[in-house]
Amino acid sequence: MSNKKIKVKMNPLLNKSIVRDTESGIVFQNDWVETPVDIWERLKDNKYNQGGERIPVLIADDVIEEEPIDNSTESDEETVEEVVEDFFIAEEE
Repeated sequence: MSNKKIKVKMNPLLNKSIVRDTESGIVFQNDWVETPVDIWERLKDNKYNQGGERIPVLIADDVIEEEPIDNSTESDEETVEEVVEDFFIAEEE
């Protein structure tokens, strides 16, 4: 679970320029930040009172699965290098 990340950014409807998570120190602005899913789970329900409305502070994109990539990198490393070599050879011809 700690290897899963999610893209998170400050809600564009929020009239703030920056939001910082005091526990992790992660700063959120208008750009997506890859954040561990456990931090997103802790922060996702936070709301801010703005003009009489409760607005979610952060919004998320999709979950980024890192574990399968890490597991396959070791076993496929030689294959990937061969493909890269072939690619550069094709470019030179």
